[in-house]
Amino acid sequence: MKLALRLPTDEENRRLLTHAGLAVAGFVVAWLLVFFLVFPDDGAAGVVTVPAVLGMTYDDASKRLGDSGLDHALGESRLSGEAPKSTVLAQTPAAGSRVLRGSKVTLDVSAGQERRTIPDVVGKSRLGAEAMLREAGLQLGHVTERSSEQARGTALSSQPAIGQVVPAGTAVDLVVSAGPSELAMPDVVGYHVTAARGTLEQLGLTIWHVTFDSMSTAPAGRVLEQSPAAGTTVLPGATITLRVAGKP
Repeated sequence: MKLALRLPTDEENRRLLTHAGLAVAGFVVAWLLVFFLVFPDDGAAGVVTVPAVLGMTYDDASKRLGDSGLDHALGESRLSGEAPKSTVLAQTPAAGSRVLRGSKVTLDVSAGQERRTIPDVVGKSRLGAEAMLREAGLQLGHVTERSSEQARGTALSSQPAIGQVVPAGTAVDLVVSAGPSELAMPDVVGYHVTAARGTLEQLGLTIWHVTFDSMSTAPAGRVLEQSPAAGTTVLPGATITLRVAGKP
């Protein structure tokens, strides 16, 4: 008995090839998914993650990038208020970016800290000295008082000293005058009470009490009498009494 050998038809061949192709494609897709999940930084295309190098020195950052399979390039160099010279200020692409192995990361670095010169504030009022420091790109630090023949609040010295070159934003300490340890009571009789107050307060003296003389023929507000009397030795902070023409 002879067996009849039947060859597959063209339609059956096409179906077989289609199923085989789908099976191979599915296997390849599954393999790629597993490969990228298990080896996310070592894919077929050599994809790596850019490490964070901000705040590192340029040399250390270059080494970190090289260890990650990346190249580096020097970008912009600019002055910085805080970062020392050669510190990395910015990187492109940013940390966490996914790039091809061997890609170049551009690093912007510090050219050094901005420098400022301590201005001459001696003899200036505290407010004037503070304004000069601010204009020079510096900050006011601690302020201490010391007895001096200079008017109260006058700047006597600074630390760092005048003329020194320091980083921008440096805090500058001031020593200001607390006024003389003893002083002669000034003569404010005949002053308007507002001018008398300013003169006394500049010396560290305080008007404690003001009485008004409505019967006086002097212009209103004119100081008629003072206590202690002019020329009397007083201490800073002493309180003064004035008698003033006019009504309260």
